[in-house]
Amino acid sequence: MQNDKEIKALIQLLDDDDKEVLDHVYGKLIGIGPEVIPALEQVWQSDENPLLQDRLEEIIHTIQFDSLVKETETWVASETQELLTGAFIVSKFYYPDLLIEDVQRAVFKIKQRIWLELNYNQTALEQVQIFNQLFYNIHRFTNVPGSMEYNEFCINHVMETKKGNAISLGILYQIIANDLNLPVYGVTLIRHYILCFCKRTLGSLSTEERPEREIMFYINPVNRGSIFSRNEIKEYLDKLNAPHDTQFYAPATNISIISEMMSNLIDIHIHLGMEEKANDLKRLKALLQPNH
Repeated sequence: MQNDKEIKALIQLLDDDDKEVLDHVYGKLIGIGPEVIPALEQVWQSDENPLLQDRLEEIIHTIQFDSLVKETETWVASETQELLTGAFIVSKFYYPDLLIEDVQRAVFKIKQRIWLELNYNQTALEQVQIFNQLFYNIHRFTNVPGSMEYNEFCINHVMETKKGNAISLGILYQIIANDLNLPVYGVTLIRHYILCFCKRTLGSLSTEERPEREIMFYINPVNRGSIFSRNEIKEYLDKLNAPHDTQFYAPATNISIISEMMSNLIDIHIHLGMEEKANDLKRLKALLQPNH
């Protein structure tokens, strides 16, 4: 990393109107990476020149987004593609200073409380009832219906406020359940997100290897973990005049779950006229596609 004098000299040149000079300075500062952000933020706070502030914001955003792209690529290339890491990436898009260790600690506290009450000799239904009692009644996680708030998709915000939507609550539910060795997986249903309890742990299998026959029952994360059957999904799809595709019944991969979450957020940002945010999320989502 360049020394402080070089960084200060580069920042001073951000006042320049020469495009060639600006391009050079942008490239140099962005090339330094996340380590330069504290120095940029310090100048942003102390200098009231709006043009300089805009340029600093642009550089900081570019550095943070480039870093997030690398994290996403690393996650996609990983062997397990852990759901917690995927959810963290979405949260970090909105909270750039968020640390995964903080999220892991918060998840562990909830998991520990539930683990103390779980009895692995009980039936699957009994285990889910205990899980639900602690998740919804003791920890008081609740659904926020019809909300257009982006932060209700962010796992750190959900854990802080105890409020979320179907997909964010469902993801948190699955992460904790899987940490407790309960075979709970997400199902990406049209306009909704549900969970299923399987006969065994499926591991990091591909979509083709996640057979519907493994499912014992379904769980609704926004209705206090209520249990329902395949027939209710059929009725739901019939009301929407939608096809009975396997993906609406079978466990989804972690990649497809995070992709679905990003799709929801893209729609929200487009609806709110936030095109830049939507486009950045489209770029991240594209990294989740095979052979991107």
